[in-house]
Amino acid sequence: MNESDAMPSAQDIADYRENGYYVSKKILSDDLIADAIEGSERLYRGEYDERFPWSDNPDVDRSFGVPFTDRTRSRAEGYASFHSFGLRALARQPIISAIAAALTGATEIRYWKDQLIYKAPAASPAEREGVTGFHQDKRYWPTCRSDRMITAWIPLHDCSTRNGCLVVIKGSHRWRNNHALVTFDETNQDYIKSKLINSEGEDLVEVPLQLRRGQVSFHDCYTIHGSYPNVSDAPRRALSVHLQDGENRYRDLNFLSKAKPVYKHSHDLICRKADNGFPDYSDPEIFPTLYRAGDALA
Repeated sequence: MNESDAMPSAQDIADYRENGYYVSKKILSDDLIADAIEGSERLYRGEYDERFPWSDNPDVDRSFGVPFTDRTRSRAEGYASFHSFGLRALARQPIISAIAAALTGATEIRYWKDQLIYKAPAASPAEREGVTGFHQDKRYWPTCRSDRMITAWIPLHDCSTRNGCLVVIKGSHRWRNNHALVTFDETNQDYIKSKLINSEGEDLVEVPLQLRRGQVSFHDCYTIHGSYPNVSDAPRRALSVHLQDGENRYRDLNFLSKAKPVYKHSHDLICRKADNGFPDYSDPEIFPTLYRAGDALA
């Protein structure tokens, strides 16, 4: 597939901005995904392809240095693409950042963070093992000034409602009164839907994003999303890649409380500081630029 065939159409972009999500064509090769799966296994054994001064700091990510042996439980592995060359190649695919730029209208896309998510099979549909609570990504990034951040969700195999595909709530990126939705770990979806989500009078329409391996879904940083249990007989893996536009900068919110610092991201522990002493969200070592307008895709 050539570059123009892989990119979203004008109608796709309009639909993304109206609905808050987009599903690509098959844009990733089987070999690329196979390398990512092998990379995930190396990570789970504690074999990092590259290490950094912060790679053993549990304050940056609680999974660091903890082998993943109990595969009956689910797990989220932060900064996976830093520690695995196979996952890094997947996360930094030029076509992914080019699509993100087209959808958001950004002229520059930088990496923000990634998370490798392993969803273990549940014993039954009633079991909540592996449920990802409905949440908004942006609520976890209050120190980011930008409202144009975007997430690329990359399944490492076919994903359906049976094995717990991503589910988005259509149009929810326009509902900005959901400050309580830092609920990634809340497994009771009915509680979130009935008590926490403010739909601002619109219908709450859930859309399962069923993807074939090689496809990627994209959602706005305010789109409410989560996933239900995996009731298949095999684990479900996906790499969630969060991206920032080139205009994003750190926003100091600690004036909101006398106890400082109140608002902090794990990035703030590892990225360089700007001249004003605040975290620099353009630090090329942590937030490499993946796309600039006019770049040709490799």
